[in-house]
Amino acid sequence: MQAILAKWAAGDHEAAIKDLVQYLQDHSEDIEAYVTLATFLTTLKDFEQAEALLQKALTQFPNEAALTYALGTLYYQAEAYQQAVPLFMQLVQDSQSTDAQYMLAQTYHQLEQNPRALAFALTVQEQEPDQLDANLLVGDILTSLGDFDQAQTYLKKALTIAPQNGEVLFKYGLTQLVLGADSEPYFEQAKHYAPDYFKKNKQQLIDIEGFMQAKKQKE
Repeated sequence: MQAILAKWAAGDHEAAIKDLVQYLQDHSEDIEAYVTLATFLTTLKDFEQAEALLQKALTQFPNEAALTYALGTLYYQAEAYQQAVPLFMQLVQDSQSTDAQYMLAQTYHQLEQNPRALAFALTVQEQEPDQLDANLLVGDILTSLGDFDQAQTYLKKALTIAPQNGEVLFKYGLTQLVLGADSEPYFEQAKHYAPDYFKKNKQQLIDIEGFMQAKKQKE
């Protein structure tokens, strides 16, 4: 397996997949190998092959949580969110898996079912209060719900954990802007640490600035 992973890491994706398929023919009970192959295929956006592989593996090993999680993640990445929900929900009910709860929150967030998303995201954040992704997700969901004050609380925690993370700086800056506090230093740092992210999301900043200006004029 190490040689296969090395090939993949070196960019020889076709050879790595070919070798892993052969490996699975000889080691058909290696669950991790199924998950790895599905991950390879998903990375290459070959969702159909990855789905077929995982569904076949699940008929052989129906109680393997790693396969269920991998299939849920595949559906999430393929934006088939409705198909992802029952898989992550099953894992949450079976094991209270933090990873599954996080992915369930992410999936509900993508479906714009934010109150449900928030319930699962808060559970994860309470279990792992120093986890960057959990705090960031809670902040994102609260922002979507229009609760910028509460969103800022969690984004501030995320900023404490990762003070040079461009995405966190940008999102914290947005809450500062909406709440009428000084936001410019955060946007400048976001632009410095994550120029591509800033460029991609600059329109969101422009939209909010326009909204704030219009609100001031009405007042």
